[in-house]
Amino acid sequence: MATVGVGKIADALNLSEQRVQQLVKEGLPRESRGQYDPVKCLLWYIRYLQQAIEKRTTPTLDDGFVGERKERMRLLSADADLREMELAEQRSQLVAIQDIDKAVADLARTVTARVMAVPPRLAPELVGETSRMMLQAKMERAFRETLAYLAKLHNADGDATSSARRDPRANSTKREV
Repeated sequence: MATVGVGKIADALNLSEQRVQQLVKEGLPRESRGQYDPVKCLLWYIRYLQQAIEKRTTPTLDDGFVGERKERMRLLSADADLREMELAEQRSQLVAIQDIDKAVADLARTVTARVMAVPPRLAPELVGETSRMMLQAKMERAFRETLAYLAKLHNADGDATSSARRDPRANSTKREV
């Protein structure tokens, strides 16, 4: 095949003559001083550009590559998720984890205290009772009263919790409701 000068190769590759000389140092094939085989040069330059594109990608754990576009899409998706969480917080659809932990701890203490208060309160009523049916009925009544009290307490707290949810205070850790 006929060889061409550096000017023709530079035009064909849309490069300056100086850049062609730089590429020769990087491996661009040259037949002799100032003479190039255009087909070999074009094939080499295509492979060179493909490698340059691969270098602009990010390697993944499975020995693949993720391009800049996919990385940008992942970043945009994460940013959108954060904005949705901020919007949900502003709309009072998030509750602070600390508030939930405190409410659960308060509920556990209340339930424990009320259940542990049943035997001392019930014991005087059961003294001298010989009928198993009466013992069971009195115990059931005492436990139902305790459960009713706890349910009433829960309903009252439910109203307080919903009003607290409307308060847009910012806390560091939140959960979506």
